[in-house]
Amino acid sequence: MNQKLINIVLAAAIAIILFLQLKSGSASADSTKTADTTTAHKIAYVDLDSIQEKYAFYKEKMLEFEKKKENADRDLNSAFQKIEGERIAFAKRGESITQAEYENFQRTYQSKMQNLEQQKMVLENNIAGEGVKTMDDLKTRINEFLKEYNKKKGYSYIFSYSSSLNVLFYKDSAYNITDEVVAGLNEAYKKSGAGK
Repeated sequence: MNQKLINIVLAAAIAIILFLQLKSGSASADSTKTADTTTAHKIAYVDLDSIQEKYAFYKEKMLEFEKKKENADRDLNSAFQKIEGERIAFAKRGESITQAEYENFQRTYQSKMQNLEQQKMVLENNIAGEGVKTMDDLKTRINEFLKEYNKKKGYSYIFSYSSSLNVLFYKDSAYNITDEVVAGLNEAYKKSGAGK
């Protein structure tokens, strides 16, 4: 998998999750009270690209994710090379191979290759599942932090921005609270004892 593609998918997942969270939060708020439409709303945004670059939890999880992917790729390549080595060694026997030996080897070879493909699919699914779990954890951490953060700041809306998603078509950097959010997230992560 391409690193840029992974980052785009993860950024998209974060943006969608945050959007849905804000949408569900505003829907419940609308049902409990009538909004005064004449009052100005305080708005801010968080740059998801900066969270990916600066948030220690995210960076650690991405390093773990990449290591697992590299290990899986290395294991699969090693297994493939072993099977290919067996095929080459068998082919070197040349004309001394009987029809029965050839058919037996062919069945064994195909079975090993199918098993390897299945193993590859399982590993890819496991890694993708871990990625989704990490993104859910990231969303939860951001949402929990923003709830506490917003008690002091009083924003009506906090949007997410990512250069790859274009959720916001225009942004005024005066409303960018990303540095405060990242600093708070990193502080909370260190306090949790998980940050090294």
